[in-house]
Amino acid sequence: MPTDVEQLAAALPASGVTRATRLGLTLSPQMRPDTWRGLVTHVTRLARTTTRARQTLTAWLGDVLVHHEARGRGWIAECAEAAGLDAGTLRNAKLVCVRIPVSCRHDALSWTHHCEVGLAFVEPTEIERWLVLAEAEKLSTAELRRRIRAHLAGRTGETPAASADAVATFRLMRELRAAGRMLSCPRGNSTSGLPSRKTP
Repeated sequence: MPTDVEQLAAALPASGVTRATRLGLTLSPQMRPDTWRGLVTHVTRLARTTTRARQTLTAWLGDVLVHHEARGRGWIAECAEAAGLDAGTLRNAKLVCVRIPVSCRHDALSWTHHCEVGLAFVEPTEIERWLVLAEAEKLSTAELRRRIRAHLAGRTGETPAASADAVATFRLMRELRAAGRMLSCPRGNSTSGLPSRKTP
C-alpha cells in the first residue's frame, strides 16, 4: 500500500518535477513560468485539502517558491493563505530550502530537524555538521533545538532565554510588517485561491 507521501507525489503534475520525497521536491531547471505557476497552484491545493504529510507539503512549497523567485509584495503571505499555512511558516520553509538544497537533506531526519538547523545557521559546512550530529546521535527536535540554542548563546555571550526572546520579537515584527503590506495592497479576485498578480 502506498504511503501518504507516495500518494501525494503520484498526484503531482508530470511536467516540472523530477523527484519528490518526503523532504522536498527536485524541479526541472528549465521549468517554464506557466508550468511553475501550475505547480504552485497544485501544491497549495494539496496543502489546503489534505491533513496528511503536512511537513512534506510545507517543504514542497518551500522548494517550489525557491525554484522560481516570485516578486511582488505579499506573494508568500497570499500563497500561505491559499495553502492554509501561517505566512511565517512558509517564509521559514523557503529560507530553509534556500540554505539546505534537496540534495543536502538527510533522509534519516525530519523536516523539522532541517528547519531547526536551517533557521539557525547560514554556512553550509556548519549546517551539514549539525545535521550529521542530529542523525548520528538520533536527537529529537527538542534536544536539537536545545543544543543549538546553547551553542549560539555560548558564541554570542547571550543566555538561551535572551536569544529566544530576540527571535520571538523579530518574528512578531516581521509578521506586523507583512500584515501592514497586505492591508495596503488591493488584492485581486482569484478562483484558484492564489494571488492574481502575474509571475515574471
